[in-house]
Amino acid sequence: MESVGKIKKAIITFLILNFGLSSVFYYLMVTGENSQFYVYLVMWCPAIAAIITSLIFYRSIREFGWRPGKVKYLIGAYSIPLIYALISFGVFWILNPGTLKGGIDPIGVLMAVISGTLTCVLTALGEEIGWRGFLVPQMAKITSFTKVALITGIIWAGWHYPGIIFGIYNADTPLWYALPVFTAAIIGMSFLLAWFRLKSGSLWPPVLFHASSNLFLQFIFDPLTMQTGITKYYLGETGVFTVVAILVFAFIFWTWRDKLPDTLIKKDQENSPS
Repeated sequence: MESVGKIKKAIITFLILNFGLSSVFYYLMVTGENSQFYVYLVMWCPAIAAIITSLIFYRSIREFGWRPGKVKYLIGAYSIPLIYALISFGVFWILNPGTLKGGIDPIGVLMAVISGTLTCVLTALGEEIGWRGFLVPQMAKITSFTKVALITGIIWAGWHYPGIIFGIYNADTPLWYALPVFTAAIIGMSFLLAWFRLKSGSLWPPVLFHASSNLFLQFIFDPLTMQTGITKYYLGETGVFTVVAILVFAFIFWTWRDKLPDTLIKKDQENSPS
């Protein structure tokens, strides 16, 4: 049985590698011309760091959760971002008549969802291999679900900060507004993603959740919405309506934490022969 000390060393190694690699591409993103290319590279830094760390400490990447798991978790993980996107954008459209654009082509939207899902899965996979494939299961061995979700959420949010500060992810809202609202959204999503990872035992529900959230918030509902002076403050990952909807789901899933398997290393397990 692996020791708590080994797990902590693996976590620290992953974080150093991840933030170190990411900082290089963030720098190139800010100073270079092809910033979108570096965005994709940054999104795969968690995966690279996780793979290197796992090979160093465990000589394997089998524990990332490669099997798809039960279909109900895959469907649930993909559906929840669609629901909170519908709620947040729907409320905004109702309260602000005329902000929902007319002339919507249902077939065009459906095709955008299908093609967008595939694209977003490829980019989300790079992050999720690191955050939920490696970090969440490792932390779940040494602390409670609440701490796992909260700590990984804070780390995950901080990892995005350079992109927000330098205007790559920011929806043109002031930093004093964007940073705390975005942080709340990411921490809320962290509770949902950690729950799906630990409950399903699979990496793929978090991948689908992450891809679905990016797709519906950024590429489906946002283009359907008229951009007024206040839109950016209410919608998206730095929008208060969206964040409130995410946090409601996060609270619900937090109350279901007793449904998760017990992954904590016990003292007698740690001291037993391997």
